[in-house]
Amino acid sequence: MRLLTIFKLIQLPAALALGPGDADTMFKDFNSAFLVRSGGDIFYKEALNNGNQSATWSGSLNILGAQDAYERTGDPETKTLINELLTTWLKANPPNENDDPNPDPWDRNGWNDDLGWFTLALIRGYQMTGNEAFLGPAKSGFDYAFRRGWDTQYNGGGIWEENPKYAAPKEPNKEALSNDSLGKVACLIYQSTLDRTYLQKAEQIYAWVSKNLINHSTGQVNTGIYMNGTRNTATAVYNQGTFIDYANLLLAITGTRTYYDDAKKALEFGRASLTTNGIFSKDANHINTWADEFARGAGHFVRDNGLWDEYYSWMVSNADFILKNRRSDLGITWNAWDKPTPSDASLISNKFVSAVAWLQYTPPVIPGKVGGIHTLVNQRTGMAIDSAGERENGAKVVQWGVNDSLNQRWLLTQNADSSWNIINLASWKALDFPGESKADGVEMVLWTANRDENQRWEIEEQEDGSYKISNLASGKVLDDGSGAENGTVLVQNGWSGEEGQRWVLQ
Repeated sequence: MRLLTIFKLIQLPAALALGPGDADTMFKDFNSAFLVRSGGDIFYKEALNNGNQSATWSGSLNILGAQDAYERTGDPETKTLINELLTTWLKANPPNENDDPNPDPWDRNGWNDDLGWFTLALIRGYQMTGNEAFLGPAKSGFDYAFRRGWDTQYNGGGIWEENPKYAAPKEPNKEALSNDSLGKVACLIYQSTLDRTYLQKAEQIYAWVSKNLINHSTGQVNTGIYMNGTRNTATAVYNQGTFIDYANLLLAITGTRTYYDDAKKALEFGRASLTTNGIFSKDANHINTWADEFARGAGHFVRDNGLWDEYYSWMVSNADFILKNRRSDLGITWNAWDKPTPSDASLISNKFVSAVAWLQYTPPVIPGKVGGIHTLVNQRTGMAIDSAGERENGAKVVQWGVNDSLNQRWLLTQNADSSWNIINLASWKALDFPGESKADGVEMVLWTANRDENQRWEIEEQEDGSYKISNLASGKVLDDGSGAENGTVLVQNGWSGEEGQRWVLQ
């Protein structure tokens, strides 16, 4: 009955509803309030009345919000901003101090979840910008946190929240906060490098979390577990959301249905049990962010798995309350989305980033059928677009008999210009039109995702329900290459409307 009553209780704002441009405006207003450019450095400040750089993990949380904006738009200026923010952050928070004889990154910090947020911002930044300066610290930071934090003496595994040598005399524990954030990092490093040791660690951490921290009958993510096996059954929206995102990443990487079921149940628990009349709200002063990780988890899970019909109206309800309760002078909204944002200049910037994140994952109109994970099947041959098991830049993209392998699974996400990115789930490379030639017959390849025009595709539904897929840079359409054999390389050609240029999304 709880799920049935939530939506009856929600009172939508009468005068304001989510519309085009609101996500851009929310991000712009957050930047106007908190972004500082000083002496070549670019950072988010601590609060409206505190111009100091938002430090360490709190700085990472703000940068994650900027990354959400780039994920939605693919905007080159936002990509540049992310590069500058992370460069400044690394300058202020170097993995190793100059006089530190210990080579372990951020060894001065005993909190493994801190390293989780550090490395999460860095690995996402690497995926978005291609800057190798972010990949190295992301990998070494994860490696160190896992090496020092994973413990089998107590609870059969798991990563300490604060490592015991730092926690003393307090009793250390193992929490969702450290395990799930670092699990996400391992997944993203795997996507970026295809180094299976990171995938194995991601699966190892997840299996422990599933056994020790998840109530599988309800979907609740418990806060943690103590050395004697006693569970801390407190809940937090950010823990719930991080787990959903973690499960969804492993679902995309492996295709294993269990991850879908876990994410779905955790999302339902969050919606039903961690909201006030369906709306996320937290005005506690000691809380930094609250629902930012839930925005990512729910946003990715709903998008990737085509669940908009089930969750869109609820997501919009939260977005509408965010917009209704903004500060009228600054346009920023705090963590308590169902209450007016106070004019308190001492509130830290982290308290406003969850609203930014939520709007990045809630479109102004319900998305159609194109987005999410699909197999793309040629109408003429009945064969699927396939990465052929290749993982290197420049590898040819082919068609192959439909087999539902990861080689044939593609994640379609949209840019602000309405074009689409098409990412292969086996190689984590993008479908790419190579070079500058716009000639017919140019063969399509895999390439590291960069969201440049040659990786942007217009996908237009035809009268028969099939789709025309055309490259934004060349203007030519994706063509089956006039072959019907396994391994036939896909090419671009001028649009003729023939079946070899029509694709069915499955």
